[in-house]
Amino acid sequence: MIQDRLRLRFVSVALAVLAGLGVAAAFRWAVSTNSYNVWGALIWVPIVIAVNVVLIRRVSRTTDMAWLPGLLGLAYALKLVGALGRYYIAYVVYAGAADAQRYNLYAATHHVQWRGGVISWEWSAKQGTQWMELITTALYTVTGPSPLAAFVIFASFAFWGQYLLFRAFRLALPEGNTKRYAVLVLVLPSLLFWPSSIGKEAWLMFFVGVTALGAARLFTHRRGALVLLLLGAAGTALLRPHLAVLLFAALFVAQLFRPTDDRRSGLLSKMGGVMVLGVAAYILTSQSAAFLGIDDFSWQAVSDTVDSASDQASEGQSAFESTPIRSPADIPGALVTVLFRPFPWEANNAQMLIQSLEGVFLIALTLKAVPRLRRLPSAMARSPYVTFSVVYVSTFVWAFSGFGNFGILARQRVLMIPFFLVLLALPAIDRLREEATAPVRKLDRVRR
Repeated sequence: MIQDRLRLRFVSVALAVLAGLGVAAAFRWAVSTNSYNVWGALIWVPIVIAVNVVLIRRVSRTTDMAWLPGLLGLAYALKLVGALGRYYIAYVVYAGAADAQRYNLYAATHHVQWRGGVISWEWSAKQGTQWMELITTALYTVTGPSPLAAFVIFASFAFWGQYLLFRAFRLALPEGNTKRYAVLVLVLPSLLFWPSSIGKEAWLMFFVGVTALGAARLFTHRRGALVLLLLGAAGTALLRPHLAVLLFAALFVAQLFRPTDDRRSGLLSKMGGVMVLGVAAYILTSQSAAFLGIDDFSWQAVSDTVDSASDQASEGQSAFESTPIRSPADIPGALVTVLFRPFPWEANNAQMLIQSLEGVFLIALTLKAVPRLRRLPSAMARSPYVTFSVVYVSTFVWAFSGFGNFGILARQRVLMIPFFLVLLALPAIDRLREEATAPVRKLDRVRR
């Protein structure tokens, strides 16, 4: 036993020395290139990785799941690979023709002024994009203008959003298939790739996770729910208030229909939650109306705006004929498109091919989960978090069903897929039956 520990310590020290020599050699080469993007990354990336390793070890100490620490370590390593892949696509394949480059150029120009204490910006209608420019500038004020380092930092930010989504599932559905959900939400290729760059998806992934954990705490009567929900609302509304509307509308519905006991305190708690979420939804709706440039938030006005955005998003090499929901007959096609497409034969590049294979994988998981999905109404009646997930997925599918571009659709739906995965990790049938019969068995024991 002692020899094994000494051998492990020796190997660890040897690897650390080799890694240090490698970093030193890489740093010497990077400085000779006169590119701060490279040698700045060699300064900041090891620091970011070290901080995240410490955080992973810290959260791993509080778990009773022996498999979780290893999974978190693997998921973070794969997230870094996703960030490098995203960087390669943006700056090598597309030669900088990506949203990340816009944020990078703005921040690289203005961060020097910020360091000098001069913080100013010009405001226009596209507030979400400008907020992203300011966030990137704030980051560069600390790290310097290295997009490679920024990709790793944003990817790490999104990773913890995925972890918070897992925490929310574990808290709200302890009887669910925790390991399956953890694997899916942490290592699904689209979640590793798309929210791993300078951009809105990484920022939003974190705050979607914050909102999900706040919802789970609200539904399980835990402390801190309101703070998390407020933080999640602020973070999502900053860049995409209409996404915040979808989240909090789903929360409102779930709170409205959540089961309560016969006690007056339980009913008052439910109604208080409904009122708070109703006010939050109204405020976010007003903000979203201003963001979208519409005077009223009627169904027709929102539908017209979504159709307009869909037309603008139906251009480019990845364009396809979309199936927007205008009647109940359009729902099946829209569900398949938003959740699973492109199909392999529709892919026209390597990115879309990987995305299509993921879609096939999710179709297989969905078919395998059909017996559990048949009991979805009863699961919704028991768990408000399941209701929250179903409503959010449904409204997201409606809102994005008209987007006729596979690239845009794949990038946007990463903010919805974690909630669809909840439905693929529901409790097994025998577990549901056991829970359903538990009150009867308890009553029989009382009678005896």
